[in-house]
Amino acid sequence: MFKFFIHVLCVSLFVACSSDSATDPNDPKFDIPEEGITLNLNNTFQVIDHFGASGGFQDQWVGKWPEASKEPIAKLLFSSETDAQGNPLGIGLSLWRTIIGDGAADQSNSGFKSSSWFRETECLLDESGNYDWTKQAGEQWFLSKARDYGVSKFTAWATTPPYFMTKNGYTFSTSDVNGFNCPESNYSAYAKFITTVVKHYETEGYNFETVCAFNETQYDWNAQAGEASQSGTKAFNSEVAAVTRIMDNEFVDAGINAKIMVPEAAQLKYLFEGSQNTTNQVNDFFNSSSSNYIGNLTSLSSHIAGHSYFSNGSTNESLRQRKSLRTALSSYGLDYWQTEYSLLGAAYQQGLDVSTFKEIDYALWLSRIIHTDLVFGNATGWSFWTALNQSTFGDHPFRFNLILYQPNSNSPSHTDGTFEENKLLWALGNFSRFVKPGMVRFEVNDPDYSDETSVENFMISGYKSTANNEIVLVCVNNTDSNREISLENYEKDFEVKNGSFESYTTSSGSNLRKSTMQYDAISIPSKSIVTLKAVTK
Repeated sequence: MFKFFIHVLCVSLFVACSSDSATDPNDPKFDIPEEGITLNLNNTFQVIDHFGASGGFQDQWVGKWPEASKEPIAKLLFSSETDAQGNPLGIGLSLWRTIIGDGAADQSNSGFKSSSWFRETECLLDESGNYDWTKQAGEQWFLSKARDYGVSKFTAWATTPPYFMTKNGYTFSTSDVNGFNCPESNYSAYAKFITTVVKHYETEGYNFETVCAFNETQYDWNAQAGEASQSGTKAFNSEVAAVTRIMDNEFVDAGINAKIMVPEAAQLKYLFEGSQNTTNQVNDFFNSSSSNYIGNLTSLSSHIAGHSYFSNGSTNESLRQRKSLRTALSSYGLDYWQTEYSLLGAAYQQGLDVSTFKEIDYALWLSRIIHTDLVFGNATGWSFWTALNQSTFGDHPFRFNLILYQPNSNSPSHTDGTFEENKLLWALGNFSRFVKPGMVRFEVNDPDYSDETSVENFMISGYKSTANNEIVLVCVNNTDSNREISLENYEKDFEVKNGSFESYTTSSGSNLRKSTMQYDAISIPSKSIVTLKAVTK
């Protein structure tokens, strides 16, 4: 009995000791190598066309300010210069989007409420059929400054035909207007007007890639006379197709280089789904069996425009819409331009208390939308709405503009004003300043996150130049912790000159501040957007 007890005790102690040793967390045999981020430079996706912004309705006013007041604004938007330390002085936009005005500002009674004076635009054509190329002087100043700074791509859009071509004599719809606010008898006049304006700009040496004569045609844009706040018109797909066919003939006859971009949808989902006569536009316009088929027109662009507003209610829905759009466009050999986005709606709040938000939180959200459009939607072009805006209460200064401006009087007769840059400006700059036209997006694998969790926490996308072996990584860290990055396939598949990246950080305390990071010591600060740039060997 005693011998048996000793035997059992010894066996038990041996098993216990063996078990403890086997589960020792410091036992080297249980070390699992950490996986780093993999840059698959040879697995490529879309070619980037541009990053841009819209002058909106606002550049017409700021563009008429004194030179000393407006020149610094142009520098912030268009410059690719740096200070003595290498910090960017501007975000180097590669496209500028300008409006073809509708003449509300020329009317004695535009039907706009007085507080919306800043959205009324002049028209280059008058009721008698005469063109005055000195009109829209503010918009034209920004066009010229963009070109002076090296911007080589331009695009134009119109919200409505000029007031004297519409059904109701206004640049917005009223309750008696059904569909497109333009009688069929004026379709040719509208097409001729757009053609003449674009031809003028091309003669002046501007490279307009596209022009869109229909904007957000899913909305009614209805108002009572005297209460309107913005120009616009609904249009059925059949009406868009009818005008576009006429416009195509005008473009061909005039020898226009720019392409007609149709559609430009108010929300991404209107491009690929819906059963209304204003939705499911890709299929309606590019399926040859559709009665509204226009895909065979000579002057039609292969770029399809949509606006990312209200497409981000949840992460799953945000990714679903972009993936669905990507699939729909690939069926027709088309690509996606995101032409308008600012922080409309409440999705950016993510259910949190907005009173606790800092300016960088808005910039992180903007970067999130840019990333999802590029990585999941395969966007080839991306533009912000609007470069300039007035926002005077709540958190609005951080939502609807890259540059906040304030006129010296609240009227169209003001003569000057002040401005301040917004953190959104520099967040866009993390992309626009470094991801240049012609660069190709390549695959980046981050084993720490799935598609959904990456968008909510840490995002990274990669781009390369086929001309000079430059690679660019844009990292968005929305977490409260710094992220240390190891490059899994460094030395195996690629190396960078001097083993280092130039880094440009936008955070609460910096705006594209330049520094250097070694390839094996990359650290992305919490709540920041960081662009890494290097040349591969």
